[in-house]
Amino acid sequence: MINLLVMGDAHIPERAQEVPQPLKEKIEQLAPVDVVISPGDYTSEDVVEWMSSLGEKALMVTGNCDFGLPLPNRVTEELEDLKVVVDHGSGVHPRGDPDQLASIAEEEGADVIFTGHTHRPEFKEHREKLIVNPGSLTGVPSGGGTSPGPSFMYGTIDGREVWIKLYLLEGDELKTEEFEAEL
Repeated sequence: MINLLVMGDAHIPERAQEVPQPLKEKIEQLAPVDVVISPGDYTSEDVVEWMSSLGEKALMVTGNCDFGLPLPNRVTEELEDLKVVVDHGSGVHPRGDPDQLASIAEEEGADVIFTGHTHRPEFKEHREKLIVNPGSLTGVPSGGGTSPGPSFMYGTIDGREVWIKLYLLEGDELKTEEFEAEL
């Protein structure tokens, strides 16, 4: 079994100054993890360095706002008995379209796609692929609409089972919701 942190769309310092303190504290309590997954839009090297320091391994890609960061556009890797792909999703129109995200996973031969760009958390199965989006770490709006608030995900992959806990900051309250899938 591996544990992971999934975080994206921070947009620091362009749209937000920092990760909200309640989220940052929770993330640092959960760290270190086996794998950090991030679908991009850090916008600064400092955010990349902080995120990658939270795990033994980091699967991180660039977003459409990550100019000059030395990261790939897409990463595909085996985690336990699943193949996962990390792709920001900026080539998907309309944003977050499940058919196009499932097609990216199919292209890569992946069971799970970790994506971002919409700034809205999501965990759903579509065309036998699991689509996971951690939302925006700072809660800033995307070019396609609002964000429900700052969020990230913590979870595990055990064989072919995925368990994810969403942490979403609403006002001063850190709310959680859990999701599971067996692929």
